[in-house]
Amino acid sequence: MKITGTFLNSKVAQRIAILLFIAAVIPTLLMTALSSNKVNQVVTKYEHKLLLEKNRGYALQAFSNLVYARNYIANSSLQQLSQNINDISVERAKHTVPMFADMVIVAAGALNDPDAASALGVSTEELSSLASFNRNKIALLVGKHSAKPASTRPVYLAMYQGHHTQPYYIISQLSAQYLWGNKAEYPADLQVCAYTLLSHGNKQPIFCSSDAVAANRSSETAADNINHARWELFLNGEFNSEPWIFEVERTQALTSNHLKEFVGSSAYISIAIGSLLAVGLLSLIQIRKTMVPLEKLMDGTEQIKAGNFSAVEVKDNSEFSVLANAFNGMSSHIKKQFETMRSYSTIDREIVSNNDVHHVIQLVLDRMQTLAPEHAYCIARVKEQSDYETQCNCTLVMDKTPLGVRLAVPNQELGAIKQHQQGVFKAVTMESQYAHERLMAEFGAKQLWSLPIFWQGDIYGFICIGSQNPFIEEDSYWHEIQELANRIGTAIASSVREQQLLLEAQYDNLTGLPNRILLRDRLKLAMEHSDKTGKAMWVVFIDLDRFKVINDSMGHATGDTLLKEIAQRLLAQTRDTDTVARFGGDEFVLVLSGDAGESIQISVLQRMMEAIAQPITIDNHELVTTCSIGIAVYPEDGKNAEVLIKNADIAMYRAKELGRNNYQFFTQTLNDKAAKRMQMISLLRKAIENEEFHLVYQPKVDIASGNIVGLEALIRWDQPQLGPVSPAEFIPVAEEAGLINAIGIWSLEKASQQAAIWYQSGYRILTSVNISAKQFEQTDIVDTLQSILIKTGTKASCLELELTETALVNISDQTIKTLHDIKALGVELSIDDFGTGYSNLSYLNSLPMNTLKIDKSFVDTITLKTDKSPIVDTIISLGQNLGLKVVAEGVETAEQVAYLKARACDQIQGYFFSKPASAEEITSMLFSRRSLSSSQKLSLVKKAKG
Repeated sequence: MKITGTFLNSKVAQRIAILLFIAAVIPTLLMTALSSNKVNQVVTKYEHKLLLEKNRGYALQAFSNLVYARNYIANSSLQQLSQNINDISVERAKHTVPMFADMVIVAAGALNDPDAASALGVSTEELSSLASFNRNKIALLVGKHSAKPASTRPVYLAMYQGHHTQPYYIISQLSAQYLWGNKAEYPADLQVCAYTLLSHGNKQPIFCSSDAVAANRSSETAADNINHARWELFLNGEFNSEPWIFEVERTQALTSNHLKEFVGSSAYISIAIGSLLAVGLLSLIQIRKTMVPLEKLMDGTEQIKAGNFSAVEVKDNSEFSVLANAFNGMSSHIKKQFETMRSYSTIDREIVSNNDVHHVIQLVLDRMQTLAPEHAYCIARVKEQSDYETQCNCTLVMDKTPLGVRLAVPNQELGAIKQHQQGVFKAVTMESQYAHERLMAEFGAKQLWSLPIFWQGDIYGFICIGSQNPFIEEDSYWHEIQELANRIGTAIASSVREQQLLLEAQYDNLTGLPNRILLRDRLKLAMEHSDKTGKAMWVVFIDLDRFKVINDSMGHATGDTLLKEIAQRLLAQTRDTDTVARFGGDEFVLVLSGDAGESIQISVLQRMMEAIAQPITIDNHELVTTCSIGIAVYPEDGKNAEVLIKNADIAMYRAKELGRNNYQFFTQTLNDKAAKRMQMISLLRKAIENEEFHLVYQPKVDIASGNIVGLEALIRWDQPQLGPVSPAEFIPVAEEAGLINAIGIWSLEKASQQAAIWYQSGYRILTSVNISAKQFEQTDIVDTLQSILIKTGTKASCLELELTETALVNISDQTIKTLHDIKALGVELSIDDFGTGYSNLSYLNSLPMNTLKIDKSFVDTITLKTDKSPIVDTIISLGQNLGLKVVAEGVETAEQVAYLKARACDQIQGYFFSKPASAEEITSMLFSRRSLSSSQKLSLVKKAKG
């Protein structure tokens, strides 16, 4: 366990530590005294017992030695010594046994001889006592006192020999070292002495391990204490001798200063210090177990004060764990209340400051997901209401993924939701009665809680909460969700009021169009946008012709109805980025941004004039009105809103002076351009009616065989007044004026008729027709094409449609489907001017195309090694990899032909082979089998002539 000292900084911890230290020291001292006394008793008893054992061991060892020596003598061949002795008094016997120091033979008759006793060094009584000794045993004798006290006295073993003519005793002196051992081997702290008892009861020392002690102990009576041990060795039964007394005494008393020694010993000090350390460690651990949870709880309290509601972790089973759980529960409750109040505050602040209802709804959804993240949520906002149903914008969140859904709710269903003001719980399925229930079931909900959103009794929407599991109706968050619903109602109501005020302040009450105030803001933004993009912006001033007559003759109500209808028609002819404002009375101002080209904006003006001129029926009266339009262009005609509006107004009055029902620019140059364009549109309409267009065909030649394999149909317009008009000039105008579809259908039908004629003549030639992007956008293009094929009797395999790359820029699934439907008819498809647009190459492989056509701008410089040459190489390689034919347009030189042939380009088209020619000329070429080789020869002839 890691112990840090931070918790000891607490005064409570310090007090506990001091008390525990005192509580540890006092018992330690008491235990020391009691332990010392007990240890003294135990040690004394044990040491005395050990002393007795040692003494007994010394005694038994001496007895064992005596017995061994006796047995040795009894079985020894020393008996043979007595065989040649006839008259023995005292005689030394020869011996070589180390256990004996000396051996003497004494005649039985000499036992009472003092000289014999003196020679042996024993008392006369001891020697004479042998006469009465059991003849079958060996007697034990102890030598006399010497003149000088000795620590070791001689010990004899006497054995009777009576089978000779003169009986005798063999008296053997035992070696002191054999009997008692080496004195140096005795412990230095012990003094071992052996005594024999005299007849008068006194002790006579036989052996002492120390000479000095032997002298001191010779006349002492052994004290019976813990440092002294006494053992009596019984000898009479074996050796006909008095018992020997063995005494062992310690040279140093154990009982002296034992308490001091015990306390002062290193073992005790180590134990005492270890005990105190153990007590201290255990105390610290206990203090830590007590203080660390308390510190965590105190820190948790401080964190709550600082707004941090993190849980306090106490990982044990003590009462502190219970306290921590209670604390965490309280903290969680406070956190929940705090977050609730904070979410309320955030939402209220949003309502007061920005009043963005969508943002408020998102904040409410975020809060509800925090309360119960496992649920699905839907907040429906009433958007539009009719007599039968209510359209609601729903913000749906499932697995934290927001989704916008439009939901049509019958008014009966909305009334059912409105009835349950506190919300209602119910099970839902895909077959449920109401639309909002089916919507939630579609997203996996099986249980639903619905709550209406009110403000002052009006319903503004409702909240749906879906779950796959049953709800717990007692959960506390339902009340909070109801409060959140009230805030959504407040936000919606506030937004409605704000929008009403905004409409009143910035929008015209009659038409709903922006008024002069909002118009100036829109003009300012349009001018900033024009400054950034560098594109001109137009201010269009529109005044209805003779409106005063209608107003005066038919009443203001009719005039107001007319103005509202005109406002709607103007809105229908403009883009979302444009502004249509009512300037006052029957005057309208339009702001056309410069994102569209000049010609497109002119077409907008034309459509407005046409739309306004359409008859209007009011109260069974058919009214026809026209308008006069003036245009000012920013920045040429003015640098601010007031000047632009003023100049547009001036231009409008010029239009009235010119007869009304026309438009005029403030700048004359723009008037000339507009007039020319209007003339072009008028002439195009007549050209369609009078069939002034005709087709020419340009051959496509197979580069390998040199033969004509295809023809491209090109439209031409010979206008009686203007003469030949280039397609590059009239095609864009036709597209902007909405005339290109009629022109395209005419071209497709004429080309199909000619293709059928060539096919019937035996020429299997593929005829290509260009289709504009506008024409391709028509939803009935496939039906139109099929109808033309049937009408003209043309084989679908003889027809090819060429689409420019720009027509496929915004490719979609519908576009791909249309192309496949065309391909299914048998008609081939080609991408014209490939490389000049921005093709989506990821879709190119999925398009049912047959051919790629390289634009002339790339072919012109391929032999000059410019940066366009790699582009041509790449397009050819791309077409080959995709299995498409590659046609190079605008080929005009033999070098270009050689370059394309070297790179395996499939076909070429251009002036090198032939200019666009009439159908009759093409028929002549086909009949004469004109080929690429003949064109090359013709080219060489022309060069030679040149």
